[in-house]
Amino acid sequence: MRAGRRVGVLTGAVAVLGLSLTACSSGSGGGSAPGVTKTEIKVGALATVTGPLSSGFGEIVDGVRAYFDMVNAQGGVDGRQLVLSNVANDAGSPTVDTQVARNLVEQDHVFAIVGVGTPFFTASSYLAKSGTPTFGEVVSGNWSNAPNLFGTYGSVLNYSTNGTSVAWMASQVSATRAAVVAYRGVAQSDAACKADAAALQKFGVKVAVADYNYPLGGGNPDADVFRMAGSKVQLLLTCLQGPDNLAFAKVMKQYHLGSTPSLWLDGYSRATVSANAAAMQHVYFLFQHVPFEAVDQYPSKYPGMVAYVQAMQKYEPAWTYDDTALQGWINAAQFVAGLRAVGHAQLTQQALVSAINTETDFTAGGLMPPLDWRTSHTKALPPYCSGFAEAYDGHTVPALVRQGGQLLTCFTGTSDKPITSPAGTPGTPGTPGTPSTSGTSSGGASSSG
Repeated sequence: MRAGRRVGVLTGAVAVLGLSLTACSSGSGGGSAPGVTKTEIKVGALATVTGPLSSGFGEIVDGVRAYFDMVNAQGGVDGRQLVLSNVANDAGSPTVDTQVARNLVEQDHVFAIVGVGTPFFTASSYLAKSGTPTFGEVVSGNWSNAPNLFGTYGSVLNYSTNGTSVAWMASQVSATRAAVVAYRGVAQSDAACKADAAALQKFGVKVAVADYNYPLGGGNPDADVFRMAGSKVQLLLTCLQGPDNLAFAKVMKQYHLGSTPSLWLDGYSRATVSANAAAMQHVYFLFQHVPFEAVDQYPSKYPGMVAYVQAMQKYEPAWTYDDTALQGWINAAQFVAGLRAVGHAQLTQQALVSAINTETDFTAGGLMPPLDWRTSHTKALPPYCSGFAEAYDGHTVPALVRQGGQLLTCFTGTSDKPITSPAGTPGTPGTPGTPSTSGTSSGGASSSG
């Protein structure tokens, strides 16, 4: 399973600065249980909540809160309530990131940090040494090789793991010529798109237009779209953020490329789709989880997503369909799964870490393909699975749906031909909550462009 590949302007911009801070250890944390009483377990979160880098990071806390509220309403875990006692805000500063993490551990004495959403995570070294169980979104390479750092989809950032999914998507919309656009000087955007472009070329899709120099902070897409029209491009792959993606969509419509499919690796927003229905026809979104759209068309096959949506609408309705909030929910679910695995034994930080690291098939209650923590700290192993949604007439629908309503399509990484999904993958026969009989294939309103 691969770690999250969040394509973001500011994520990469901060990474380019190369700023880091070496932290000192506050001890192993393995022999005691800070923040734990007979009635509660106190945890913290760490996110870029304010400042120019805050967009798309602080929402991770909303997902954590919603999951904790749901669990607490059911009586907590082993008689203890989950208390999110402090949300540390690094405000977009690498130095502050490490300092507020130290404060959570050494002053607030939290048992764990659940919900890390920050562009750089310079606190990783300190938290790894402290032994504090830590859960969050992986947008940099410093989550791996630490047994107590748990990334949402695994802790290893690997840019090459989406390539076969992207190449397969191109084949499904009959694209043989593509354009690829990424930001200049933004390592994550550039690396993600170059890896996917290499996969497209490998599997027979010519990259006719490649722009890895799109200006950070927004530019004019006219020149690229003009080249796309002249090169008869049949697919746009963009590693830009939402506003710049939308600018491309609008200019493509002006150049009579409105029916040309686009694949956005970032920028999923139902509000944006609704407000820009004409420009966003045939825009596809790629997910590492069951698409939110499963609730509308395949609720019986994806009860995990139904449960997520229902709980979010109850506790944090503004963030129900937000990818970052979903990651916070998954982080909280992983934390709670570890607590329940420890059970009535003495609860320590090391006991929690050890319990999670024996887990072989974590799906966050049916939201994502199985994650094996025996390997996911050090390797991003196949199968690599993706789900898709498509903007259509001002709303989003499941896209590229396979036989029987399978919304997650898996690959070995060496071929763009789908493989049988691993046991336990949401939507596959035999998975709890999933009907064992297959129905007819349905693509909703998905179009081939």
